[in-house]
This record gives sequence, C-alpha cells and structure tokens, in this order.
Amino acid sequence: MALYKTKAISLKTSPFAEADKLVTIFSQEFGKIKVLAKGARRVPSRLGGRVEPLTYAEFLLAKGRSLEIISQCEALETFQDLRNKPEKLFAGLYLLRLVEVGTAEGQPYPELFQLLLETLLRLKKGSESNNILRDFEESFVQIEGINREGIEPYYLLREHTGVDLSLWRLLNKR
Repeated sequence: MALYKTKAISLKTSPFAEADKLVTIFSQEFGKIKVLAKGARRVPSRLGGRVEPLTYAEFLLAKGRSLEIISQCEALETFQDLRNKPEKLFAGLYLLRLVEVGTAEGQPYPELFQLLLETLLRLKKGSESNNILRDFEESFVQIEGINREGIEPYYLLREHTGVDLSLWRLLNKR
C-alpha cells in the first residue's frame, strides 16, 4: 500500500459499515476526496473527533482498492470557538456545505482551499459572520469562473451547485 500525507479540512462524515466512517476531506493538493476512517465509530477510537467536520488535520492516507484509508490523523485546528457559538458553527457548516456540493471530486482547488481555511480562521477570530460569508461567496464564484455582472453570488452558487441554499441563508440572517 502506498502512503501519502496531506493537510485537509474535513467537510462531512457518514456511517460506513459497522464501526467505520466515510469522511469527505478537502485538501490543497487533491481537492475533495472520500476516505475511510476504520473504527472511527467505536467508543474508544484513535481517530474519533479528529475526522469530524470543521477539523483541519494532517492525514496519512493509504491507497486502498476503491477508497483511501486513514492510517494516521493529527488535528491541527479543531475550530472549537466556532463549535461553542451556534451562529459561528452554522456559518462554518455553511462554508463546508458550499465546498462539498460546489466542487468536483479529485480535482485540486488550491485557491479555494486557502480561501476556505482563511475564512474559517476569520470566523474563529470573531468577525461578523454575515460579512465573512458574503466575502466567501464572492470569492468562490470568482475562483469557479461563474461570476456574472449584476447577479448576487448566492444565486450563482445555487445554480452552480444545484442545491437550495435558502434555509442556510435564512438561518444566517442575511
């Protein structure tokens, strides 16, 4: 099995088999990829919270037949400050959702990765979340090349992703 390291942000987790988790991560080098966290659903787990959404971590991945498998994971930033405040948590999860549905799997997005990480760090510092989200949306449509004059980024993202983002928007008091 070939091993490789990458720093990535965990976007989403879902149950897989009896004790595993399927984790969608977003890295600068590899973009969005799905990886398997073996045993992550067990109560005493060495991976546990390190693979949860809103975690920036360094992953050691092993090439599997159909999925990469997490061999090791070291959390670099857990964004605990976001998790403690509902408005900030929701804003962070909105960013993760946009990246998850708005990017293709296995395609590198170095600029978007940097933007996501910097935006999460801005949210953590306590800046106004509505302004931060608007800045992210504007930058996202520029990076993806879907910007059109006179149309709000929210509508462009809704069209680009095929996902109704209105609930997210309402809950972020925009």
